[in-house]
Amino acid sequence: MVIPFDYRSGQALAMHHGLEAHDTKSPQKKGTVVLILRIKQAETALADGRLDEAFEIIKSEHIRRHYRGQKLISRLSQAFAKRGRENFEAERLQDALADCSKAEKLAGNTDEVAALRSDICTQMEQKRLQDQHRSLNLRQAKRNIQAGWISAGEKILENAGENNSQASLVIQQANLARMQIDEAISKAEQALKNGDLENAIEIIQQADISDNKNEKVIDMVFRIKTASIDKIKADFNNGRIDLARSLWEKVSPIAKGTSDISELGLVLNYCQKASENLAAGNLRQAASFLKKVKVICPNANWLISVTEQALKAADMMDELAASPLGLDCIVGILPTQTRAGSPRHGKVSHDEPTSPGIPNRFSGNTQKDVSLSSRFVMQIDGIGSFLVLRENKVTIGPVSSSAQPMVGLMADPNLPVASIERVEDDYFIRSSSPIHVNNIAVTDKLLADGDHIALSPRCSMKFHIPNPASATAVLLLSGSRLGRADIREVILMDRDILIGQSRGHHITAESLDETITMYAQNGRLLCKAREKTLVNDSPINSSEGIPVDKQVRIGQISFVITKIM
Repeated sequence: MVIPFDYRSGQALAMHHGLEAHDTKSPQKKGTVVLILRIKQAETALADGRLDEAFEIIKSEHIRRHYRGQKLISRLSQAFAKRGRENFEAERLQDALADCSKAEKLAGNTDEVAALRSDICTQMEQKRLQDQHRSLNLRQAKRNIQAGWISAGEKILENAGENNSQASLVIQQANLARMQIDEAISKAEQALKNGDLENAIEIIQQADISDNKNEKVIDMVFRIKTASIDKIKADFNNGRIDLARSLWEKVSPIAKGTSDISELGLVLNYCQKASENLAAGNLRQAASFLKKVKVICPNANWLISVTEQALKAADMMDELAASPLGLDCIVGILPTQTRAGSPRHGKVSHDEPTSPGIPNRFSGNTQKDVSLSSRFVMQIDGIGSFLVLRENKVTIGPVSSSAQPMVGLMADPNLPVASIERVEDDYFIRSSSPIHVNNIAVTDKLLADGDHIALSPRCSMKFHIPNPASATAVLLLSGSRLGRADIREVILMDRDILIGQSRGHHITAESLDETITMYAQNGRLLCKAREKTLVNDSPINSSEGIPVDKQVRIGQISFVITKIM
């Protein structure tokens, strides 16, 4: 039985432990009394089940040396081992491991402590594997649900016997996804019944389910694709290129990978090029594009008369140019032709500037407008910098090479300089020394989308054509870099540059909801976008052209164009 006493009174302590009061005056005796008191406190804590408090008390080396302290340590170690076993059986593994560690610190790695630690570690490893398996099931279920395999995702959780909170959340997501799909399909079905094809397309796009593997979605997307293809062909055959292009642009995001849609995009691209060449006075080139369209769309009868008219107009212009009047009567009509009446360098560009002081009948502007450089850098905030080259032929090689390539790479100066040339819609790479394309040594090759080009094992790039309807290509500098470290992509611009959130754009901008099209015309860079174009926060007319060295904002993106001399 514990006798009440004052811990601060040496006399009471002495009386409690049978010592004479005068003995407590000795420093040694005082230390012994305090030591006995600490041991007694630890014993009391142990008796009351306050094991952690007792453990803190007996940390002292003096207590460990005392014979009563040693007995107490043994009892406390057994108490920790017992409590650790209870925590283990209750699956409180972290608490059990803590008790096991304290028991080991007190009495060492006894058989009882070693057995407990072994059981705890085995159980923790099993729990880790279970958690890992559970996480794998959840990830697989989520991936299947997001891909549209909703029933498959639910089956994974069902077979795994998952019924925790995370599994419940995934099941809720599956139910919500199924409801959203059913609602979108129902609305799209009604739109098709009402003959509103464009609304059906918009519903599927807004629901973002075009890639979903749900059977209902696959069937609906197929029906929309088929109806869209028929409508585009009908509009085109009737001469309504504007309606055909509008519908093609809307259905393309959900019909990616469809050969018919890609072919129609190519047709519309040829028509656009024919129109631009007509506007530039290059009539024979326009007729050439129209002939290509006729091969793909033989039922468009209007192409025959338009092609014939273009060729007749070209013959008439040639005859006029050969007349005594010569250039004097047509200098203001065909600004892109030479005095001999033939195209410069064998080809006329629709975006070439007019002669000094001569009005351009198609733009309404004079030569005082600043023409767009054939080489410039487009620096887009938050996205990156892009080197844009508009020449049909581009050379690529070491920046220190004597050949002075257009795209100078930080590479060994002894590497070859290769050229990439665009011939109509095709790209050819040529080199005087062998280079590797897809790990095959070549000196001349027709490039295809995805080709890997290597001037050396450490100097490589990837050739990419994001959109089959555009001949603009992109070089992704994967194993090489330019002098400007912020430029990682080179755009070989043909007619346009598409900026948007999908892979079918030349520049990816996830913040955009709709495509922004940049295109060259009459020596200027123009923009087609739903949002207004702001230059230094002031709106400009869409026909004015994008200025250089000015902050330009279109919707969610802002950029600056800088010329390269």
